[in-house]
Amino acid sequence: MATLSLGYPALVGKFLLNQNSDQYKAGYAFREFAATTLKTTGHFPLWNPYLLGGMPYVAAMHGDIFYPTFLLRMIMPTDIAMTWGFIIHIFLCGLFTYGFLRALGYSFYGALVGGIAYMMSGQIASYVSPGHDGKLFVSALFPLALWMLYLGFRQGKNWSWGAFALIIGLCVLSPHPQLLQYTLLTAGAYSLFLAFATLDGVKLPRDVSIKRLGAALLSVVVGLAIGAVQYLPVREYVAWSPRAGGFGDYATATSYAWPPDELLNA
Repeated sequence: MATLSLGYPALVGKFLLNQNSDQYKAGYAFREFAATTLKTTGHFPLWNPYLLGGMPYVAAMHGDIFYPTFLLRMIMPTDIAMTWGFIIHIFLCGLFTYGFLRALGYSFYGALVGGIAYMMSGQIASYVSPGHDGKLFVSALFPLALWMLYLGFRQGKNWSWGAFALIIGLCVLSPHPQLLQYTLLTAGAYSLFLAFATLDGVKLPRDVSIKRLGAALLSVVVGLAIGAVQYLPVREYVAWSPRAGGFGDYATATSYAWPPDELLNA
């Protein structure tokens, strides 16, 4: 019900995107082009001839090319597939947060409220209008990643490392590199906490902590390898990208930083 309170227009076939968004103006066309190419030729497009003189398709990261949501575009029109991709992941935000909180020992109602609070928060719910699907995909996988880390470190569930590797791989394929970085940083900090903190009066032996940290690191490496199909072409193309130059000096780079006084207005 919480999900449908945001996504109910999809029930009558509406497109859940702001008409002024980049996703509406360009994202739909990118995905329709890939879906048509895949259906007619049986392979993903590597080149988009319809932008200026043409440009790489995979290497320029035209959205969720290899992320599982592309399967929706194989069985339904692109606009409907994009809409349901958002709706499904808003639901997953709540579901995975609920599961994570239950694993931590919260009650049914406590975990339910936590899941709904996360999926209905302004940050998550506002991703739909501008079409920030990559951000939403990673945000949905984030609590699942923490859940798998908890099971691996504190409950010794070996299968959770494979699941964690797959989650990281999906985050890489989202593809949203910024939120991927935040996920990896948070997962690293949480791993150290789980490995060395005393929880419920239990502290892991040092050798067990080290082994499980190694398993977590190996899972990340495997996850990055899963996403190599997306990022190896990017690495090759970046030298010719309009963003290849970066910032020339520290002052220019830090000019985009959040002013410290804004912390008081947050």
